Amino acid sequence: MNTLLGRAGGALSASACLIFLLQAGCGGDSDGGDGADGDGADGDDSSDDGSGDPGVMACELADAELVMGVFEGTSADGMPGTSRNCRFEITGGQVQTVNVYYYGPADDWDGVRQGYDANRGGTTDVPGIGNAAYYPNDRGPLELVVQTDQVIFALSVFVFAPETPPGVEDDVAELAQAIVASN
Repeated sequence: MNTLLGRAGGALSASACLIFLLQAGCGGDSDGGDGADGDGADGDDSSDDGSGDPGVMACELADAELVMGVFEGTSADGMPGTSRNCRFEITGGQVQTVNVYYYGPADDWDGVRQGYDANRGGTTDVPGIGNAAYYPNDRGPLELVVQTDQVIFALSVFVFAPETPPGVEDDVAELAQAIVASN
């Protein structure tokens, strides 16, 4: 009987440990509810080049004026998030949230893409944006990952509607192009 309880206790401890690790590593949506934490690569929230906070760096890629120039409505300044992102809350527009993610230097492109391919249902190339671009197949054109000469970034929008309003996919591509042009 003791052997059976010992094995059951060990299994329970291992299960509890696994649950803890899954919760710690996959803690859900820490950037505000859009379901896309944008971390297609490895889950590491540190900067790839060691030069600072990735959320702050993401806020250097875009500002409220750039975001409002593409999406209707108004936005306050972006706020650094916990998933390498800068979050822009939109009021009175077709989307409620725009997140810009910083993934590091351009030469990390292959590793970032491998992460998306493995964890996000694959990718689909989008020509004509930056040096290269794709969207993850689980979100489609509501999220784009872009490589420029210097960095890799992603942007993702969230819509509180049963269907995506017309033109939002084009707006995502337009904002990605505007970020490329401004950096």
